[in-house]
Amino acid sequence: MNNSFQIAKKVFLILVGIVMASASFFFCYYTLRLLYLHLTMPSDDPHRQMGMYIGAVVFPIAMIVFGGISWLCFRTLRRSK
Repeated sequence: MNNSFQIAKKVFLILVGIVMASASFFFCYYTLRLLYLHLTMPSDDPHRQMGMYIGAVVFPIAMIVFGGISWLCFRTLRRSK
């Protein structure tokens, strides 16, 4: 019983770690894309500017949070051996 619980815990941590790392990479890409678009494309629409400013704050925070969760999952896996 205990061995199957350990295996299920490891599989769960691996899956959560991979999903969170993927989300972190996505937000990293989207932050860089947003920065590139903001620097290269002229935009006179105020609603687009506000969305870019919000994304410039929210996307890096999401990237750090998802990356931190992924790091914790993989660190827990490494320490449980």
